[in-house]
Amino acid sequence: MNIKDRIFKNFGYKLLSVFFACLLWLVVMNTSDYQTTKEINNIPVSQLNGDVLNELDKIYEVAKGDTVDIVVKGRRSVVGNLSASDFIATADLSEMSITNTVQINVVPVDLSLKNQLSITIVDNIMSLNLEEKVKVQFPTKVRVSGEPKAGYTVGMTTASPNIITIEGPKSTVEKITEVSAAVDVSGESEDFDAYSYLTIYDAYGKPITSEKLTLSDNEAKITVNMFPVKTVPVVVNLIGAPADGFVVEETKFSPESVKIAAERSVLNSIEEIDVNNISVSGINEDLQQTVSMNTYLPDGAICAEDEDDIVISVKLAETVDKTYDVTKSAIKLVGKDSHYNYKLTLSSFKLIATGFDDVIQEVKLADFGMTVDVSKLSAGVNYNVPVNIKDIEGVSVSTSGSVNVEVTEIEDNTEE
Repeated sequence: MNIKDRIFKNFGYKLLSVFFACLLWLVVMNTSDYQTTKEINNIPVSQLNGDVLNELDKIYEVAKGDTVDIVVKGRRSVVGNLSASDFIATADLSEMSITNTVQINVVPVDLSLKNQLSITIVDNIMSLNLEEKVKVQFPTKVRVSGEPKAGYTVGMTTASPNIITIEGPKSTVEKITEVSAAVDVSGESEDFDAYSYLTIYDAYGKPITSEKLTLSDNEAKITVNMFPVKTVPVVVNLIGAPADGFVVEETKFSPESVKIAAERSVLNSIEEIDVNNISVSGINEDLQQTVSMNTYLPDGAICAEDEDDIVISVKLAETVDKTYDVTKSAIKLVGKDSHYNYKLTLSSFKLIATGFDDVIQEVKLADFGMTVDVSKLSAGVNYNVPVNIKDIEGVSVSTSGSVNVEVTEIEDNTEE
């Protein structure tokens, strides 16, 4: 039997067996690799052409639709192993509608699967919040932490750049109250430079972080000057006088000494802090005043205390007047010339003593030791003379009326 006869022998049976084999394969395939559906969640949505909105001075935030869910249909062998990373979701912002919404599109990463899958997007809309873009400048503040070497403090700090421009959504920028750079001075006693990333703070001192904010610089160079410290006393000098009937009874201030800092040459020239402009002119009640120590420091010096205020308290007391009728016997003439006679005449002369009641009541007229100096008076003249009055602590005096001294020569009755 030749080859041809072998091939065509029982050919119908052979063809039938091939048909049944194919039919069996189709049955098996349709049984084991059936059509199925699968839900895939949280596919990140990328925004395309966002620069279109930036050119309109608008900044956007995704209100809804930054992720998307899909339902995928296809053969089990294809669908079974798919996950969110196998799909690309995009929203083209250049096609945004007047309602600030954009349609979301989803395609498989492997484009060869596109014809093997049916993709249904659960919610294919991305909603945007649009906001005005603003640009604001802030000074760069330096935040210092740590303790310097004993006997030193931080003098001056400067940041470069000292002005930072921030661009971003108006609602976020309006919350910014400070842009600062931090520097640690632990153990430092010499001037030094440091670099620090900038941090944005709100009014509550909380950092603000937003991908929508753009800073002109993200880092600043900080120059720190370290000053030696010195403790000096505080001196308070009052000016003026209280209202009539009042005197200053006591002046207190706190602190009585302070720590100051400056370059060594400046520091050596400072011996005290002189608060010399506290006025009590015309006051009739106790005074309390707070002043800043820095007001009284020379250029180049700073306060090294946490608190730089000086609290000054002035206590007043009411005064009483006591009037003395002065007689000639209460006034002593000094510097008399033996060749002259001196006649003292008082014209309604009175002495008024003013002071605290308990002091005035103890003072006698004789305590004032009143005198008139006649050493320079010449004979033949009637003089209106001043009366010298001895100072008594806590007592001020005034006089009324006048005192006159008439000087005459003593006649010589000796006969030759």
